[in-house]
Amino acid sequence: MSEHTDAGRRPRTPRNTLSADLILDTALRLLDERGLDAFSMRALAEELGVGTMALYTYFRSKEELFCAARDRVFGSYAPPPLTAAPWHRQLREACLGLYQLFTGRPSVLQLLAEQHRAERPPEQGPAVGAVTTMEHMLSLMRGAGIGRQQAARAQTTLIQYTVGAALRAGRTPCGDAEQRRRFQARLESLSAEDFPLIVDLAPELAAAQESTAQYAFGLDLILAGLRTAGSWEAAGRDDGAPPAQSD
Repeated sequence: MSEHTDAGRRPRTPRNTLSADLILDTALRLLDERGLDAFSMRALAEELGVGTMALYTYFRSKEELFCAARDRVFGSYAPPPLTAAPWHRQLREACLGLYQLFTGRPSVLQLLAEQHRAERPPEQGPAVGAVTTMEHMLSLMRGAGIGRQQAARAQTTLIQYTVGAALRAGRTPCGDAEQRRRFQARLESLSAEDFPLIVDLAPELAAAQESTAQYAFGLDLILAGLRTAGSWEAAGRDDGAPPAQSD
């Protein structure tokens, strides 16, 4: 019997070597390479060279596989250890680490987007990496005297901003210097009479399309506001409202 496979077909996974880890590694690679819309259990099975039903020995459904894949990636991220540095600098480092995780693994964002479609099976428990990150961020803010509502809203804001910025980084048409140069040229081609500020600021607007630097700039704005919010707590306010402005 010939051991050669037909042209274009994947070699079959050797008997008794299929495992949950191999399935997860391959699923994440396919998600990174092809995207969520092109992913299916059949395509994953073909990539592994096994029958589709073999996958269900390890994962009862695609949703269960996605939960495990999210856990795998989040488990690779550990928040920086607490130090004597100012709390806002430590929070900044944690957020930058998450941003780098998301932009470095496009599949993470795809799986986060998929998460709303199916609830996490209760027997799987919480996603350890995700809740560890949440606990780390909250501990920094609560330790700094930020109130309950402020800390909860700030943590949610930081996560939403980080995920949104990472999604934009993967979709922006200005991902490299040449694309930003063309973007600047398009802005400069506008009517200076109708859009004087855009034309004048075209170089700066183009430079702002560089994803990592722009994310860090926005993050610093949020953290600066949060540091100001800390003074509201000192004044006894914990309702999320800014202090009254004096005349």
